[in-house]
Amino acid sequence: VPKLKVLDMAGKEVGDISLKDDYFGIAPRKDLITEAVLNELNNERRGTVKVKTRGEVSGGGKKPWNQKGTGRARQGSTRSIQWRHGGVAHGPKQRKFGYTMPEKVKKIAYCSIMSEKIKENALIIVSEMTYSKPKTKDAVSTLKNLKAFGLKTLVVSDKKDDVLKKSMANLDGSKLIYLTNINCHDLLNYERLVFTKDAILNLEKQLEK
Repeated sequence: VPKLKVLDMAGKEVGDISLKDDYFGIAPRKDLITEAVLNELNNERRGTVKVKTRGEVSGGGKKPWNQKGTGRARQGSTRSIQWRHGGVAHGPKQRKFGYTMPEKVKKIAYCSIMSEKIKENALIIVSEMTYSKPKTKDAVSTLKNLKAFGLKTLVVSDKKDDVLKKSMANLDGSKLIYLTNINCHDLLNYERLVFTKDAILNLEKQLEK
């Protein structure tokens, strides 16, 4: 069972927490991690690019010139694909790139990433991360105490906190997300993960479902 230290905002140990091997101590499935990340990125794609076919372009109802006698190639419409301002053949159409992944596969991907981060000592648990007023200076101080400043750091909180959000808004390389918005891409993309104690316990509960 992975046992992790719980630190306060000053970086001092204030306890420990035991996480279940079934979710935080598994052998990583890199194939499922890849599939989950690609699925998330594809779901973000808008897929709105589209061009008009010759049937959708306006105009072109009249035959440009007679079929015979002009010496020129026969033409039926000025909206054919060879004409300027004509339609496009086999052009891109609006489409959805995303698809729904099975929940079981998603869960294994989350467990794989978290297990890997624990093995790399890249997961930090903090008892809480709250400030009385928004100050970037305070957020910098906390990350320095947790030895996570200067690295790509993802902070995960279980509840919305506008003061914390504003305090971290100007930190380059660091990002705050809430547990409701957790995703594989962010978990994998950041060097350090800083979870509040409540956030990691609630994540474990979600994975148990």
